[in-house]
Amino acid sequence: MAKPPAEVFVMKEYIADLGIAAQLEQASSRGQKLFERLGGRPTLDRVHKIFYEKLYAHSWIGKYFEGIDRELITNQQSDFMGMLFGGPKIFSGRMPIDAHMHMMITAELFEVRHGLLRESLAESKINEPEFSEWLAVDAAFKRILIKKSVDDCKKRFNTDDIVNHLKAC
Repeated sequence: MAKPPAEVFVMKEYIADLGIAAQLEQASSRGQKLFERLGGRPTLDRVHKIFYEKLYAHSWIGKYFEGIDRELITNQQSDFMGMLFGGPKIFSGRMPIDAHMHMMITAELFEVRHGLLRESLAESKINEPEFSEWLAVDAAFKRILIKKSVDDCKKRFNTDDIVNHLKAC
């Protein structure tokens, strides 16, 4: 019997660390994986297009995306979430904890972002239970992404800056 690729084990460990294994298992136990029930990649692309339009336009969150190609990050998000939701394993970027380690992400910033995702799902006409399942998976990332202080941020590379945008009043 062939051994599964290393990325399968890494992803299983990552999902276990996030504490979303139960949500993903429950989502798959309805007979189809969440990816299939959502309508596959076209639905993820539609949601993420709306979502990233909102993120880039937001007065606070948009600062975190300055200089980042919107189409690239939108595609990476669809690749990553598609993989989490049971779709093709085509994601080749950094895992979120590594991709965001240099960013000061507060609980408030995360909640604003999560609210924009909720709006994007609603505008895309995502129905229950998929709507709630998607939000539950997204919310699981809060624990690994938020930081209490800028001292908790780490550079990914020596040339990185720590990204810390204060909320505009």
